[in-house]
Amino acid sequence: MIQGLAYRFKPVVFPNEWQRAVRDGTEREASPRAESYRRFFQALIDELRETHRFTGAKVGQAQNWYSFASGVGGFWYNTNFTWNGRVRAELYIDLKNTQKNKATFDALLAQKDEIEREFGDALEWERQDDKPASRVAIYRDGAIEDSDQRLAEIRAWCVWTIYLN
Repeated sequence: MIQGLAYRFKPVVFPNEWQRAVRDGTEREASPRAESYRRFFQALIDELRETHRFTGAKVGQAQNWYSFASGVGGFWYNTNFTWNGRVRAELYIDLKNTQKNKATFDALLAQKDEIEREFGDALEWERQDDKPASRVAIYRDGAIEDSDQRLAEIRAWCVWTIYLN
């Protein structure tokens, strides 16, 4: 779709405070909500890694979002439990340059009909002019407090949205 992109391979994830706390033995106990996030994302990455060979990720974090490398620098597949009872799956565009981000988003937006037709559903096109990055997303109802059955449905939707679509 977009021509002329170059790939630059460099580390994008470094140890954070949580990883240091685990290594040093000073980890604080996660809240029940944070533990629910960790369990959800652990199951999601395990399925994506073991069944679909989509990711090499191994550890779910106790946070409301998770990012997966797309294989193209500056583009991420994110899954996020929003604060208003919805789940978002998105293509997150962050080329570390606001002008490039917006130009790339605009180039994708110019192909909106074709992209949505190929995807099979309408998407939310969020240029986010007040922020450096942009996103193309799809939402569904859901919260981390939902039943295990409902969370399994949300996980299946995430797998379909991220990997199978």
